[in-house]
Amino acid sequence: MAQRLYIASDQLMVFHLQNVLEQAGISALMQKAAVDVPQEEGAPLAWYSELWVLQDGQLAAAHRLLEQFLASEVPDEPVGLTSLHKRPPCPPSAFSAEIA
Repeated sequence: MAQRLYIASDQLMVFHLQNVLEQAGISALMQKAAVDVPQEEGAPLAWYSELWVLQDGQLAAAHRLLEQFLASEVPDEPVGLTSLHKRPPCPPSAFSAEIA
């Protein structure tokens, strides 16, 4: 039975993680799961995508691979974040992600 492994509003990241899992021989599926409607008028909608592992026997390996991959993607020192301070604030849910 399939189990959800990851959920995030960053569609490109979820798609990339699906490719990482499939290159490692782990059957994965990406699907849009929900939309976060902001309380403030004019704020952007945030679509959430889920990453599912299709075979139960591959869940532990997929979880380890995903944790290792995400840990290697976090930079030690942020680069170019000064330009982000000039942008209007986005809702916190727009950048949230979690490993299930």
